[in-house]
Amino acid sequence: MRFKSIPLFKIAGIQVNLDFSWFIVFFLISFTLAEYFYPHYYPDHSFLIYWFVGGISAILLFASVLLHELSHSLVAIRFGIPVREIDLFIFGGVAMIEEEAPSPKVEFLVAVAGPVCSFLLSFLFFVIALTYPQDDLFNGIINYLMLVNFALAVFNLVPAFPLDGGRILRSIIWAKKDLLTATKISSWTGTVFAYVLILFGILSLIQGNLVGAMWYGLLGLFLRNASKVSYEQTKLSVILSKYRVEQFMHTVKPVLPDETISEFMMYHYPVYKTSIFPVIGDDGKIYEVSIVDINRVPQVDWDRIRVLEVSQPVEVYVSPYDTLLKALRLMNRYQINELPVVYGNTVLGIIKRDVIESLIERYYIQEKLQES
Repeated sequence: MRFKSIPLFKIAGIQVNLDFSWFIVFFLISFTLAEYFYPHYYPDHSFLIYWFVGGISAILLFASVLLHELSHSLVAIRFGIPVREIDLFIFGGVAMIEEEAPSPKVEFLVAVAGPVCSFLLSFLFFVIALTYPQDDLFNGIINYLMLVNFALAVFNLVPAFPLDGGRILRSIIWAKKDLLTATKISSWTGTVFAYVLILFGILSLIQGNLVGAMWYGLLGLFLRNASKVSYEQTKLSVILSKYRVEQFMHTVKPVLPDETISEFMMYHYPVYKTSIFPVIGDDGKIYEVSIVDINRVPQVDWDRIRVLEVSQPVEVYVSPYDTLLKALRLMNRYQINELPVVYGNTVLGIIKRDVIESLIERYYIQEKLQES
């Protein structure tokens, strides 16, 4: 069972969410700082003071992670790439950038923005530490944030996809080859790095460092899965970006304003058999009705109730010139299986999820046949 993320706030129009796994790492970081780091370097304080400072440090760490991800997001938006949200979770944070970069240059700039932000934050805390030389807990927080932002930048620059360094590597290869080849190579480096982390986890376990072994192992498994998933998503994006909605849409005649449910069920549904139908409103605007809503109306009322009366305004649609990738992403975002195809104020038809999935399946079958 997967819990929904907790929505926190919006920054520059980007929704920031908190995954429930964040509370695990928040506790572990606070515990490590309160029980080991601060007592070792700044002794003679109470238990409550250490835990308070540890909690504040953990929150500021994730504020730094948020700024790192926000940097990626703002650069992506600057180049017209939509960003749905930023999720903070057990391994830090991730910006949900919805489309691939249009060029290697944009890919490089989006990828490098995060490490640059973290290096700048590290330098900022270094300057603050110089201007505040007292050896107290506040100085400890400053030094911790300086070190952790530097470490965040360096770790993300490892050339292992989908880390920022892997995306930078991908942009460099992409400039010489194609996107899919670049993703395949950088994804392979991500898998290798993941296994290196898992190996470190095994060595830590042999040495009796259970906590270190757990973190190395979990991070390695996470990166191994993420590199594989990211490659498959890129492959999917490349496939579906080649095709336009007009090539696969199902032509559907709109329901007129005065047509009753009985007329609709007699003349429209048997012919088209889609789960949603476009309806022309009395005001000339486009509406849609779903079979689910129609079935909620008692059949004894079908002769007197117009389809328009159980219809809703069309809010999500695609144009015939949009890619199948955009159509699928809209379906996934709104958890629907069919989308109206609209050009101007004219309904042209319906694009179905199963048509897109059938195309993907045929592509993978052909790919397997070529490999064999």
